[in-house]
Amino acid sequence: MSNHVFLEKQKKKLENQLRVLWSQINYCEDIETSSLALSDYLMKIKKIYMDYTRNENYITLMAERTKQKIDLQLHLFLEGLEKIIQLRENYSHVNAKIVELNKDNMEVDKHLRDTFTLLQNVSSQTKVLAINANIEAHRLGAQGAVFKIIASEVRKLSDITNESSSHMTDTTSKLTSQTSEMTQILNENNRTLIKVVEELEQGKDSFVSMYQDSEDIVNESLVLDDTLKLIYDLIDKVNMMIEYNRISYTNVKKILREQVDITKEMITDFNRELDVSTLVNLNDGIDLYKNFYKHFKEENLEQCVWLIQKALENGEEAAFITTHILERTVETVGKEQIDRLVPLSEIYVNGRIIEACMDILIPILEKDRKKENLGSIIIGNAYGDYHALGRQIIATFLRMAGFDVTDLGLSVSNETFVEAAKKQKANLICVSALIIHTAEEVIQLRELLDKSGLKHVKILVGGAPFNFEPRLVQRVKGDAMAANGIEAIKAAKELLGLLNRKVDYK
Repeated sequence: MSNHVFLEKQKKKLENQLRVLWSQINYCEDIETSSLALSDYLMKIKKIYMDYTRNENYITLMAERTKQKIDLQLHLFLEGLEKIIQLRENYSHVNAKIVELNKDNMEVDKHLRDTFTLLQNVSSQTKVLAINANIEAHRLGAQGAVFKIIASEVRKLSDITNESSSHMTDTTSKLTSQTSEMTQILNENNRTLIKVVEELEQGKDSFVSMYQDSEDIVNESLVLDDTLKLIYDLIDKVNMMIEYNRISYTNVKKILREQVDITKEMITDFNRELDVSTLVNLNDGIDLYKNFYKHFKEENLEQCVWLIQKALENGEEAAFITTHILERTVETVGKEQIDRLVPLSEIYVNGRIIEACMDILIPILEKDRKKENLGSIIIGNAYGDYHALGRQIIATFLRMAGFDVTDLGLSVSNETFVEAAKKQKANLICVSALIIHTAEEVIQLRELLDKSGLKHVKILVGGAPFNFEPRLVQRVKGDAMAANGIEAIKAAKELLGLLNRKVDYK
């Protein structure tokens, strides 16, 4: 009887192992599909690169053309500036000559005025002589005719002298005034030219700086070209690695299928020893995943819940269903949602399906929960993230491992994460995100933890973006990432320094 029980247990283990093997085969197929999608993305990137380099608006070409235009404008500007500077120098020279002329003119005007004053004095004295001659002519009568002629001529001389003196005085005054006015205008124009030259000198610095910037842009665009070419070459190498991986996964699938055949034979042998005539459907696990995934995509909550209940009734283990059905479905759907804008209605329904299924599985999983408390962990979706598909599963597995988990739910602010970590004295925060935008919230969370004196608190991240691009973990300053519940337990223990302890999840 004991031998019979032993054989039944071994047979059950083999059946579970067979389901795991089939699940692993399907994982290989999923990876192959993802590899093909990745290869397709890379080809699109290559096409973008080729279109870009053939485009007339290619950055390097535009930068070079811009540099040439700026170079031409700078050359013309400098030529114009040089001509204006020469004009200013000529203007200054002319202005100096006019100033000197004005000074000489003023000196001449002074001498002329002195001469005119002397002439006016002569004119006055001539007038007196003319009057005296008239008086003498009148006194002498007929004998004074000569004096009359002298008086008349002297009078004419006096008038001409006086008129010429006045006329010359007015002319020299006007000349002096005009020369002074011209000097003032020339001075103003010279000052304006000097100011224009100063402003153009400043403009020259801007032109030179613009030209240097255009040179830098050309050089940087050449670096960009080299970088893009490097990326282009790397794409080819990645495509080669994808092809190698595809071959490797094909070989792994082949090995797994051989293991499936061996396991089937062993189960058949056990059935023969146990005298079992009816064989169980060894593909139940695979069919369960396919059916669950199909109804999950159709957002059929009732059918998904019925499939989980039926699987449990047929003897499937809750841990197997959680890991190979629910987690795998969440992972696959997460990958699909990376490339499209997911409506909130779909996110809500997906979350409700997972919640309903976990409500059935959690009580069963709780029976295997570790009794020892390994410490407090905070978990929640990043701020702005409403994808609850994977968070509850991870939280459940961490609880099963013996952690005290505080689930903060959807769209958790960084301040709330920090407050919860302080309150619960948690040394680990788990953040779930399905899109890159929300995943980048972890950067601010790390900064806020450090500012709050919680540098010792670690951050474990998870979600489709991290599965698709593992280096994203370092970019957002996370400490580690986990793709599923089992990995989350291992990562949590590593981050908290618990791997040397004997308690472990099995």
